[in-house]
Amino acid sequence: MRFDGMRSRAVEFGRDMWTRRRPAVVGGVPAVVVVVVVVWWLWPQSAGPLEMHAGTPERIVTVTVERPRLGSSDIAIALADREGKAVEGAVIRIDAVDPRMGMAEAPVTAVAAGSGRYLAAAVPFMSTGQWELRMTVDDTGTLVLPVWIGG
Repeated sequence: MRFDGMRSRAVEFGRDMWTRRRPAVVGGVPAVVVVVVVVWWLWPQSAGPLEMHAGTPERIVTVTVERPRLGSSDIAIALADREGKAVEGAVIRIDAVDPRMGMAEAPVTAVAAGSGRYLAAAVPFMSTGQWELRMTVDDTGTLVLPVWIGG
């Protein structure tokens, strides 16, 4: 008889625990959903193309790094003279340099795409952080453009 009494108290205790916890569990679900939505909304998006502008006394250069992320990225270059006319037939070489480590990847020569536009395909960025794009146009000098490469 005594055992049955304890058993029914245990069952009652279990029911009491469940009914007391149910509001906490049910109330916690919306809080978790709100946290997930806020984190998703604030999470950094992958970087889109990065456009930079530079120039020399003779030329204006617009450089677009298509994917400033770890790995390799295509780099589009628009080249014009100071009056804004597209420059055709230029030889453009890009060196991707990691100044923190003092290392450089193999230089990439850009291919003409017409109307003063050039494309350097698969320029390698083998670590994250600060990089420099050292661009030589027709061996007239080197433009140095800083680039931050993400993960």
